[in-house]
Amino acid sequence: MSNIDIIRWKRLINELSFLNEEIELVDSIIYEYNKYFQEHYEEFCRRNEIDIDKLNQENHEKISELYSSGESDEIDGNKEIEIDPEHDNENLPSTFSNRPDKKNQTEYEMTQEELEMHESFVKLFRALALKLHPDKLSSSLTTEERDDMIDMFNKAKEALDERKYFVLLDLASKFKVKSPKNYKQQIRWMKKELKVMKQQVSKKKTTYNYSFSECETDEQKDNLVRKFIKHLFNVNV
Repeated sequence: MSNIDIIRWKRLINELSFLNEEIELVDSIIYEYNKYFQEHYEEFCRRNEIDIDKLNQENHEKISELYSSGESDEIDGNKEIEIDPEHDNENLPSTFSNRPDKKNQTEYEMTQEELEMHESFVKLFRALALKLHPDKLSSSLTTEERDDMIDMFNKAKEALDERKYFVLLDLASKFKVKSPKNYKQQIRWMKKELKVMKQQVSKKKTTYNYSFSECETDEQKDNLVRKFIKHLFNVNV
């Protein structure tokens, strides 16, 4: 492989790692701000004499459809309703071509190239396991060092299961384990994965919880809740 290809390969690994961290950060913000958005939503409704229970009952079917569950009439921001229901997700399939969405465990049959890629990273995982598996760790390690190694082993296992191969490549570099040499195949995969992950970030940032985290004034928060009520109940406030 040429030096240019190696540079491109390394750059793509870094970009994927950065995007993965961004997704984890956005997810944590969405989770954290669920409580704050809910509190402001309820306070706004009290202030404007809006009967939430009545609206929930009158719009039970729509709420169930939006939240993909008929088990409860409660509004839960963690379900990640998008602010714009017309948000363009045509290029974001429910099951991605290179790895399944954890929230949508629809069975996906990999292509031959994907199977070959995955097998090469199964071998890399096994090589990493020789250094990271709890049964392989040196007795001379401190408790903290041992816990760190076990944590990395669990991350490697999760990365293989979720086909986040860039995580395995990072660990291989850290522990000087030889990585798979199918660089061109990896580059093709990483380009596809970058597109998927960018779409994920974009979609997550259209949710009410995330948008609420970016509101700087009470007026902005109120306007967001108005949009939420219009979206959910088709009621203008």
